[in-house]
Amino acid sequence: MDIYKNSLKYAKENGELERYRESMNLCDECGTFISHSIAENFNNNYLDVKKVTAEAAGKYGFEPAMLMLALRVDSLKYDGRFTADNKEWAQKLLADYPNAEEIRKTADRTLGTAHPVLLNAVTEELRSAFRERNKQEIEGYRIVQRLQTPNSEFVLGQNNKMPGCYVTWYNADHNGGISTVWGHYFTSNDSQNNLVSAYRDLFSRALSDVNQHTHFEELTPKTGSIIRTVNGEDIQFELTDEECNGIWDMVEQQNVESHFTDLLSENGFDVDSADVKKVITEMAAQYREDFGFGDDEEFQGYISERDDDLKEHLNSDTFGDVYVDNGVADYTGRIMIIRPEYFSSRSFTPEEQLFLAQSGPGCDPKEYGGAVNGVCLYDREEASITSDCFLGAMREEHIPMWAREARDDISEEYDEQPEM
Repeated sequence: MDIYKNSLKYAKENGELERYRESMNLCDECGTFISHSIAENFNNNYLDVKKVTAEAAGKYGFEPAMLMLALRVDSLKYDGRFTADNKEWAQKLLADYPNAEEIRKTADRTLGTAHPVLLNAVTEELRSAFRERNKQEIEGYRIVQRLQTPNSEFVLGQNNKMPGCYVTWYNADHNGGISTVWGHYFTSNDSQNNLVSAYRDLFSRALSDVNQHTHFEELTPKTGSIIRTVNGEDIQFELTDEECNGIWDMVEQQNVESHFTDLLSENGFDVDSADVKKVITEMAAQYREDFGFGDDEEFQGYISERDDDLKEHLNSDTFGDVYVDNGVADYTGRIMIIRPEYFSSRSFTPEEQLFLAQSGPGCDPKEYGGAVNGVCLYDREEASITSDCFLGAMREEHIPMWAREARDDISEEYDEQPEM
């Protein structure tokens, strides 16, 4: 099964929710399998990396296994126990997955207990095995090029005995191997022409596959009509001026609601809740009445005013890397996110992940593993936690209102303490 690359929102709007769920389940199972395999195959300070990678790729295919490892490596990209080569590879691989951030939580959760040194070794071995797989021969042809579309894969092979001859195939194996179907062969006496023709055929087959699975419909504006995007779909309105103005108002209302929905979703709110939808509609109506200018800061102002109505509808998912501010030079006074795996021995709530850093060498991001002294915001208990137990500092725009208030209260008490 191929990894689904579109977002959850897109899947819901386009009737592909089942594919999205199957893909997420595949990633979850693959990450869990790799983690367990590492634990089972690590004995006497030795890890059988070849067995771990062979079992993972054989059971789930190279794509899910590489994606899970790439996400975890990228989440720990500041950890010096991963090689620069693996970090660079992970970054390039994730660029091909627009929904990588939605899958990252799964990778961090399932692989969170695996030691970085062992993960680094497994990643190197899996990459090596994948490169070797690309060198395999089919019917006397060496695979020299692979081209993947959202739905299929096409490969180009070069004849080992007659290097001037080429073939393109459709790959019918979706589990990491190669099963060639419908070969187009190029075997004339002109080797250069064969190569160019084969590449042209490879890209032509891939483009045809994309077009076959894509519905194209472009609307052309007409006199007395307007085209507006409503819920992601272009709609043309052919109405009188008065009717057009009324529809325009309706569409602008929906566009504003859509933007409020996106912002609340990014901040962890349950935007499918009926109560939240009601608040969104009310905020959008007020925004249009106030002639808002459209910048996010202004939208956030309306959201802040309705904080009391919204705060009960935060999703229960744990805080992950998407909430982290990567540009922090000093953690002092910042709200930190404790890694989910820190709580592996018991159940916990997202609120318990938030920690106010106050002092200690670990407040310097360069002092990885140093102590960070501060207060757990949820229960106001003082604690000292090493910096490697944090995902990082939370982005200010994502901090829940209760956490802001707790930080302000604690900071005031801290400032009021008499100097010794």
